[in-house]
Amino acid sequence: MKAIEESFKDFERIQKVWSEALNVYSEAEITKKGTDNYWSIGQIYLHLINSTIAFHGKQIELCVKTKNKDSKKNFKGFMVYNILGKFPPVKIKVPASSDYTPNAPMSKSEVELGLEEVLRKMKIWKDLLSNDFGGKTPHPGFGFLNAQEWFALIPMHWQHHLRQKRDRDKE
Repeated sequence: MKAIEESFKDFERIQKVWSEALNVYSEAEITKKGTDNYWSIGQIYLHLINSTIAFHGKQIELCVKTKNKDSKKNFKGFMVYNILGKFPPVKIKVPASSDYTPNAPMSKSEVELGLEEVLRKMKIWKDLLSNDFGGKTPHPGFGFLNAQEWFALIPMHWQHHLRQKRDRDKE
């Protein structure tokens, strides 16, 4: 498994890609609303920001307070973390739902501020991992992950969505 510092550097690299790309999009492109099945570029940005802060980061925080070291990843989780080191190069289909589909951003500055907030939180979580006691929490697809694995999942997730971004850029 990747070291905490290596995962953080991976995140800084991928976050820079997303931040620099944001400069290319117009306000109208960023605030455009997609559908439950086809997210706009702005919705992809908010998905990354919100899932990092509200889901992945919360799991990191829970893991450092939990002591269930014996829970395991499932086969998919083993493949992603121990064999591939990234999400598989396939579309991951989640059932369309108004609960899961992110809202379109209200403005480009909302996205800019969100990207800055994620970077700030990543620095906090990186420091928090020095106090990791080995607890694990369940991931819906990968089984039980520890705090370092949740932290490493963040840049993997952002990288995974680059294909979706490229599809939107072709439009």
